[in-house]
Formats: sequence, C-alpha cells, structure tokens
Amino acid sequence: MVANITILCDFDASKRPRPARLIAMLKEIHTLSVIAKECTPIAGVRSFSFPALLTAKDRTPAQEQIIKAHCQNGAFENLIFTPNRLCIREHLSSLPPQQLLIVEDITLLPFALEYRARYKETKVLIDLREYYPLEYEDNKEWLASFGLFFQHLCEVYLPQVDGALCVSEGISRKYYERFGVQSLVFLSLPPFFDLTPTPLSSPIKILYHGFVSPDRSSTNLIEFAQKLPSDYTLYAMVLSNQPEFFRSLRENAPGNLVFLPPVSLEEIVPFSNAFDIGLIPFFPTTFNLAHCLPNKFFEYLQARLCILSTPLSEIGQFVSQQHCGVCAREFSVDSLLRALTSLSREDILAHKHRAHELAHTFSMECNITKIRHIVMELLGF
Repeated sequence: MVANITILCDFDASKRPRPARLIAMLKEIHTLSVIAKECTPIAGVRSFSFPALLTAKDRTPAQEQIIKAHCQNGAFENLIFTPNRLCIREHLSSLPPQQLLIVEDITLLPFALEYRARYKETKVLIDLREYYPLEYEDNKEWLASFGLFFQHLCEVYLPQVDGALCVSEGISRKYYERFGVQSLVFLSLPPFFDLTPTPLSSPIKILYHGFVSPDRSSTNLIEFAQKLPSDYTLYAMVLSNQPEFFRSLRENAPGNLVFLPPVSLEEIVPFSNAFDIGLIPFFPTTFNLAHCLPNKFFEYLQARLCILSTPLSEIGQFVSQQHCGVCAREFSVDSLLRALTSLSREDILAHKHRAHELAHTFSMECNITKIRHIVMELLGF
C-alpha cells in the first residue's frame, strides 16, 4: 500500500548520507515529500525549503547571550519555533494528509507532533542519528546552553513519538535508559556498488574521509602519519567547520599525509575503491564517538577496503565477528600503528576480499526490506 510520507530535516537532506539514502529507499514505493533547510531539489520527490539560521561563527556575542538566556530560563519555544522554520507549517498544510512524518533532526520534532495533533491518524518516526544531549559534551558553554535545549527536547517531545530508529546499540540503549524510548538500530549502509578489490598499492594507501575537529582527536592524524613506516601513505579527504583548525592541520602535516579534495556523496565509495585501508582513528572523547558506527565505516567496507580502527566497542565487535580488518588494543596512536604493522600484505589483501564478500549484505539494498517493514508495521498495513 502506498502512503503519503514527509521527511523533515534541519539541513539539506540530499547532502547527508543517512537521510539521502532513506529518501532513495522510500521514494520508489511511497508518495514522498521532503521539507528541509536550504533543500536541494530531489528527483521524484516533492521538495520544500526553509532558510537557515545564523551559525555559531556568524552570531554576535549579543545574539549568543540571547540564546543562552532562553536556554537557562527555559524559554525553549523561542529556539524551536524560530521565524525561519515557521513556513514548515505552511508546507505541511499544502500537502494532502500525511500518514507518516519522519524526523531527521530532533529540533523539528515539535512541528511533527503539532501536525499529528491535527491529523490523529498520522504517525511520527524519529531517526536518532546521535545522542543529542551530549552532542558537544566537551564544550562547557554548549552544555550550559544548547545542551539544556536538547535535554528539554528529549524529555518533553521524544517520549511522544510512535517509533524511533537509531544508529548504534550503545546510543539506542542510552535513549532507553534515560528517556524510556525504545529504538530500532538501523545501520547507515551505502548503496551497493559492483566493484572488486583493487591490487595492493605500493606504498600501501590508507584513507581517512570525513570531518576533522579537535573533539575527534584529528591532530592524531599528524602523529600517525609521522610514525608511519615508509611503505605506507595516509590520504585525508576531509571537511571541517573550523577553518583555523583545518589550516593548522594542513600546515603541520608531514609529506606522507596527503590532503584530497572532497568528492560528492555518490562518488565516495567508487573513489575510495582505489585505496587499501580505511581508517577509523577516533578516541572515545565523547559518548557519541565511543558508541559510533559511522557512515564511513560501511563506505570503506563497500569500497572493498581493509578496516583499521581504534578499539571502539561496536566497530571492534563488528570487525572481530566479520574478520574484515584489525583494531588496536588501546586508544593510542602507537597501538593503532602496532595493529597496522601486524598485518602482512597478504593479510590486507585478504581483508579487502572479505569486504567484497560482505558488500552486498551491508548495502542499502538490504536495508530497503527492513525500512519497508518498519513503515508498514508502524502504519498498520
């Protein structure tokens, strides 16, 4: 049965892996609409846009103080129903009654619940992409402002949803323990690509792609590269929302740390296929990092790379069970290097071929059946 479904995103949905893939999986069956901040038009989908707010780096000290005062005084509706978002109501009203609203950012959950209050048959499904109350837990200023805001959203609005997805077991468990919300773990799997493992390079090519920032211990990339044996090269295809940090990273990089221009979301997997090892260098500096099972992990797998990771709990469990790489014993650069050099060239190639065996099982195509079942069960089809 075809349903009317709208996805709500507080960012451009087409440029974030998880919502972009959710759209791709649902639009072939259901009548799909997307309401997103600065939304890029999406083929086969009714797309609606709302403007962005000022980011933290663009706000004045006075504007920052107003936000902090709202948070500390409990005036959270001023941060939810902001002028730029009010057109979400109009966009929803322009559509026929929706059977399902999927919320990709908890800041927009109140709009979905407001809609459900008018249309009693509508269901609300939220995708918990991280543990929001600790999103920037290493920043005391954030904890004293937006941290309170996200805590409020989770306490007041989250228990009202009809269903929830989550990115990992650890984060799912935390939401249940703290807010009583049960969620289904829905892995962030990329589309299947008909690729084969490439022959091992010389020197061996290690790839890290994604964001770099201080909370991700990204300066460790420099130490890691400095200590790499001569038969390895580290490539970084990265973005950052902290220009000065990124500039410093590049300026201090040794010659065997090569920075690459980012490619589009659709190109990440085929581009990565030319490398040998996919690196997950995170330390458990935050709750979300400690329990991450990120997009890049499954993109490395789909690209037929050997996985090299720090001993993060869920990544370590996956790598151990699936025999697709190696994890360090400790959270240190030296331990990560020891794990790397424990692998022979034959070991790396074997892990690349194991990734090839796993590529279809851990692809978006296998997620399609799961998300269709979740939607049908939620709607009572």
